[in-house]
Amino acid sequence: MGWEASFADEPATSQPSSTKIEKTNWKPLVGSWESIVFGGEGEVEITPKLIKIGFGDPLTGVRWTVAVPEENYEFQLDARRTDGFDFFCGLTFPIGKQHASLILGGWGGGVTGLSNINDMDASSNETTQYRPLKTNQWYKVRVRVTTDKVECFVDDKHVVDVPREDREFGTRFEMDSSIPLGIAAYQCDAEYRNLEIRSLDPSGSPQTSESVIADPAK
Repeated sequence: MGWEASFADEPATSQPSSTKIEKTNWKPLVGSWESIVFGGEGEVEITPKLIKIGFGDPLTGVRWTVAVPEENYEFQLDARRTDGFDFFCGLTFPIGKQHASLILGGWGGGVTGLSNINDMDASSNETTQYRPLKTNQWYKVRVRVTTDKVECFVDDKHVVDVPREDREFGTRFEMDSSIPLGIAAYQCDAEYRNLEIRSLDPSGSPQTSESVIADPAK
């Protein structure tokens, strides 16, 4: 897909039912984020409504410090780059006992994909795409992990849809400090808001609020 394409410009296609977000049972993730010590990280400002991270050399990010599900869950947030040219959302998340990172705007600003699949990163595996992601524009980002596959969405459009069978997932070594759930940016300023998670039942439907997600207030 060329640079001229954008999420908004893509033609309507038949999408799996999981692209339709049910607005139920989401739990805000507030109160338990901490700055990641990458070495060379920029400033981090964490408030209940907004996380701001500054230009790092090369990485700045935050990590969630309370347990989250490893299977059958969804995590979503709004993310935007406010300055710089590289990835503003490197979202690391659990896939069972493994982890991977959704990269938005990497390799100079245009690469979207999942790092890593079978030791290949977001620039060189089956999820690699090239999309312009505008500075100062909010994007709705969502990851969905079920026992069968991993899905990632930007503004409700699939950017990753891969079965888990016969695939090994992992993180690049630079992102290991983001495990188990973290967000990082590469040499840019970025902001995040509306960070939420919910558990799914085995059928993929949202569970009730009495889910297995830990409450950071307890």
